[in-house]
Amino acid sequence: MKRLDEILDRNRPIDAIISDLQEKSTTPPSWSYLRSVLDPKLHRIIHDTYDRRDKVRGGGKVDKAARLAIGLERLLCKRVNQFTFTLPVKRVYSNIEGNAVRQDIANAIERIYERAHINSVNMRRGFAFFAACEIFTLWYVVKKQNTDYGFNSEYKLRCRTFSPLHDDVVLYPLLDEYDDMIAMSIAYTEKIMDEDVDFFETWTADTHFKWRKEADRGWVDEIVYEDGEGNTTYGDEILIGKIPGSYAWRDNPTWEQGTPQLREDVEYTHSRDSDVVAYNSAPILKVAGGVAGKEEKGETRRVYRVQNGGDVSYVSWNQSQEATKSHIDRSLDLFWQLNQMPDTSFKNMMALGNIGYDARMTVLMDALLRTGEESQPMIEFFERECNVIKAFIKQMNQAWASEVDNVIVTHHIQPYVMRNEEAEINLRMKANGGKAIESQLESIERFGKSKDAQATLEQIQQESAKEKSVQMNSVFEGAM
Repeated sequence: MKRLDEILDRNRPIDAIISDLQEKSTTPPSWSYLRSVLDPKLHRIIHDTYDRRDKVRGGGKVDKAARLAIGLERLLCKRVNQFTFTLPVKRVYSNIEGNAVRQDIANAIERIYERAHINSVNMRRGFAFFAACEIFTLWYVVKKQNTDYGFNSEYKLRCRTFSPLHDDVVLYPLLDEYDDMIAMSIAYTEKIMDEDVDFFETWTADTHFKWRKEADRGWVDEIVYEDGEGNTTYGDEILIGKIPGSYAWRDNPTWEQGTPQLREDVEYTHSRDSDVVAYNSAPILKVAGGVAGKEEKGETRRVYRVQNGGDVSYVSWNQSQEATKSHIDRSLDLFWQLNQMPDTSFKNMMALGNIGYDARMTVLMDALLRTGEESQPMIEFFERECNVIKAFIKQMNQAWASEVDNVIVTHHIQPYVMRNEEAEINLRMKANGGKAIESQLESIERFGKSKDAQATLEQIQQESAKEKSVQMNSVFEGAM
């Protein structure tokens, strides 16, 4: 493997530099395969003209065969993501006790996450991770005077996530022999003046490069500086001393091997059954024996006169649907079982009825185990991202530079389960010796209806004191 300085040697042609940067160090599943599974419009049944043939009748009329594509894999990715990120990721700050500067740093980190709407970001990039199997979140600054983070700053910190799912980009991480990322590149296309223009960007620990592909000259530098003395600098300097982003990938799709075949079998079975139902749904009139006379359309009293013991009746279709329904249900059950996810459809949740919290935990055991397994690479991703934010804080408030790394941040992903808050409160109070586990102020804040929790608490205390005063006066008046 070439060293990074050898790859980025500006004496080399740009084509050669980009070619080396495109030597991807990770091996996620190809996006073309993932897309063919995730997008129902690309499923085989949609374009299958051999097993699902249209019928051409006389006069050129075409009876189209049913082609019912089902996006089970996309639904699976959504459910894994919902179980993982519906509850916000919890960040716990330690090693800050008794140190005001470190506490301010912890507050600043939390404010950066809040201003970046990190909970919404996690839902969006979580789905991209489970669907496209790789994501890259870039953090960057926007120059604007503010005090959003608890100190005067000339910059605001923002983030953007790139993935093949949402941005149609190609990610090219470059790792060294110790699996440390030494460069991160993305390739994408933008429409400029009604023309598609290719771009390639690379971030290293100290420089951000950007190239544009031109029809006549090939790849050219987008970021170039000249000092007037013949010296040329390529790219923007990165002051934080590390790649300003975090990358996560997985080597297998979210769905288990063989489950796309189960989904495909359901699609074909359901489509064939749809054709049968459509064909037999039209009423068929059976006439036995001879018919005397003719019924006129629009008659008020419609009467058939038959001869020789004849009969007129509609033929009903007696084919049982139980075999087809049973086959589809078994295939769907197997799909969810193999993927360790419950089928949390409205129908199934209604069937559960009003079960307790412990019973819900047991029913969702597979989902909790799956979420715990899926959480590990994302926690590593969040820790790398937090280190990037710390590096930015060192530059944005240099007075804190010596203390930033002393603040320890751990991330905790809580799988979503409908909780019984009353049972949890009773359990914690029991563990606390029957004493209260939160103050009145905390209770008012958690209720969330008061615009000013402190003012509400003071009003409650005043009303309580007034009520006690009235009671005391009543006692003394009764004694007299």
